[in-house]
Amino acid sequence: MHQATSWRSACSLVLGIAIVIALPAAGWAHGIVGKRFFPTTIVVEDSFVSDEAGIAVGHIRDPHALETEIEMEITKRLTPNLAIGLGGTRMILRPRGEEGHHEEEGHHEGSPDTLHGWANPEFMLRYQFIRDPLRELAATVALNVSPGGVGGKTVGRLSGTTVSPAIQIGKGFGDLPDWADWLKPIAVTTSLGFDLRTNRNDREEDAQHAFAWGVSVMYSIPYLQSFVKDVGLSWPFNRMFPVVEFNGETMISGPEKGSHTAFANPGLVWAGRYFELAVSAQVPLNDTSGDRVGVLGMVHFFLDDIAPDIFTWTPFHGVLGPQTLPR
Repeated sequence: MHQATSWRSACSLVLGIAIVIALPAAGWAHGIVGKRFFPTTIVVEDSFVSDEAGIAVGHIRDPHALETEIEMEITKRLTPNLAIGLGGTRMILRPRGEEGHHEEEGHHEGSPDTLHGWANPEFMLRYQFIRDPLRELAATVALNVSPGGVGGKTVGRLSGTTVSPAIQIGKGFGDLPDWADWLKPIAVTTSLGFDLRTNRNDREEDAQHAFAWGVSVMYSIPYLQSFVKDVGLSWPFNRMFPVVEFNGETMISGPEKGSHTAFANPGLVWAGRYFELAVSAQVPLNDTSGDRVGVLGMVHFFLDDIAPDIFTWTPFHGVLGPQTLPR
């Protein structure tokens, strides 16, 4: 009984803390340009530099395995427009059917057939070169480098280094004419780039370069209520963003040259002052992408609002402070 009471007390404490930090607040952190707040989405990279950390989980069943990926990422501003970052992905593979019985001695945890391991890490450099408040327009160039041969062999790490240049653009439609008021809460983000691999062997996945793309379309309930019309939605619904993301890649070299993958990811983002929650489905759009629907989830923390004096310090510009909308 005592243990049960302690457990309930601990749960109540955690729930209480969560409610407190999730309460409505005047400020919005992270991706802000003009009156527009761009929430971080699960699949498509946003077009801002910021002090943030996030965990995204993807779970999908393909013909060969049940795959769970846990991605962790942290980024830090060095100047108002330049940021660096570090990311890692923990992979859990549960092989299915006859092809799944390739257990590797010494590399499994839990179920005998379950394989665990880290993918190669990823180092990021991002520079924001457009932030236009009137047009609600932001753009960033990014360079990600994933050194080969660092991750676990059991989860199929790439032996070669992957270099990924990309450009990300975000556009809100608050500058539409007044007759289109109900369309003003819409915003679009896009990410276009390449995955260029320095292969060291003849494995197909090590030898292929790819063009990667992503587009998101979102509707901002906060923008609707603050700048178009207050429709009376209260917390927590007044902080929601219905969103549909599309992403995929096209192989531009190697034995699968010309093949395409494409996914639609309908979901919902909820953004508080200190963190975001997001969930979406992952729907394959062609045979190459598979035939099973996956589930994606994300928790994202706004470090610049959680501890502004610590996380917004920069070596060249002092303490930048959190990014918030004008009050």
